[in-house]
Amino acid sequence: MRVWLLCMLALLAMAAHAEQPASSSSAAAPPLPIRVRVHQEPAGALMQGETTRIVVDLLTTDFFTDAPVLPELHVDGAYLSLSDETPGHLVETVDGQTWSGVSRTYLITPLMSGEMDIPSFEIAAHLGAQSTPVTVQTQPLTLKVRALVLPAGVTEALIARSLTVTQTITPKDEGLHVGDTVTRRIEITAEGAPAMMLPPTTFAVVDGLTLYPASPVVRDAVDNHGGFVGGNRVDTASYVIDHRGRYTLPPLTVRWMDSRTREWRESTVPAVQFHAWWGSPDKPRFALPQQGFMPRLIEWLSSDVGIAVMVLAVLAWLAWYFRTWCVKQWRAWKAWRYRRRHSERVAFHAVTRRRHATSARAVSDVVDAWVRRAAEDGAPPSIHEWADRFGDERLHAQWNAVQDTLYGKGGAAWSASELVDALVSVRKQWKHAGRRWQPQAALPPLNPAS
Repeated sequence: MRVWLLCMLALLAMAAHAEQPASSSSAAAPPLPIRVRVHQEPAGALMQGETTRIVVDLLTTDFFTDAPVLPELHVDGAYLSLSDETPGHLVETVDGQTWSGVSRTYLITPLMSGEMDIPSFEIAAHLGAQSTPVTVQTQPLTLKVRALVLPAGVTEALIARSLTVTQTITPKDEGLHVGDTVTRRIEITAEGAPAMMLPPTTFAVVDGLTLYPASPVVRDAVDNHGGFVGGNRVDTASYVIDHRGRYTLPPLTVRWMDSRTREWRESTVPAVQFHAWWGSPDKPRFALPQQGFMPRLIEWLSSDVGIAVMVLAVLAWLAWYFRTWCVKQWRAWKAWRYRRRHSERVAFHAVTRRRHATSARAVSDVVDAWVRRAAEDGAPPSIHEWADRFGDERLHAQWNAVQDTLYGKGGAAWSASELVDALVSVRKQWKHAGRRWQPQAALPPLNPAS
């Protein structure tokens, strides 16, 4: 009986000893010494098309032996990219324990309004002396995006704190010729907007120029501390001049919204104008050996100076060959100009310009000059005869008042406008009578037919 009891006690001791390690192994594993948090910076609702930062902070009580590995995320309806900012170092005290870590930043630009969910994702990091990486899961994040109403004529939204557009034209001198190249460089710099959101520059196609656009240069800008500042985009195009002429490259305008005031603005660069001549005056850097006289003469004659000299020589020869005809035409033109300047119409126009005159002497002088000139065309030689022939008593009264003011007591009142209206009336009658008058032959026709 004692032997059986001792055996039972031994078996119980062995069973208790066997259960002890199992219970310890089944205990919960200690928590990993790493924390992760994801937050929007700055916090608050976004405008559709506005860029914000998603900051990921990694903290540990140990130390990182290598940079944490963050995945490339994809969110429907948004541009999302991992920024190239330099990781920031963090030091915090939680429950009396020091935590240190790094920060990484995602840049997100929502293209749709409403609530936008950023799902949970996994981050791998190497801590302390551990040979295998430690993975940690982030918490999901929800962004609130407000709808953006685009104004008329705007198809793409660009939201930034500030935006500048600059252009550079090379060459800067005016001595352009056919075959030369004009390069237009447009640089767009936006604060608060990533480079991938900057619109491409559309270079205009111009007749007489061949367009060769270059690949754009796009990059994000950071400050001295590695923080995201904005985007920069450079578009370049070269225009090769095919024909002589004057060319204009139209202005370029970028419309964008100020993220601080929510107002639409425009940034514009002016148009570019230049003139291209024939040929090229530049000498070759390495001259061809034994270039003869005729090739050099042909090269000179095809230049702008040679063409101008030939045109002047031809014009001089034509002027000398037709010198008699040219002199005759010159004299005829001078005589026509003299007749035109001293015509009755010009003299009467001087009268009408005195409609508001207050000087009787000035009115009398221009009227007398017109009467003398009209008399050469068969008109009455004096104002009284004009009034008598065409029966205008108003002309009589106004002219007598002017003469009384000049040579009499000056008691009669006169009006320059009424005098001019009377002269206009009688002149119309005289012109009408002249057009109706047909000259009659003074003698019957010779040798009348029987």
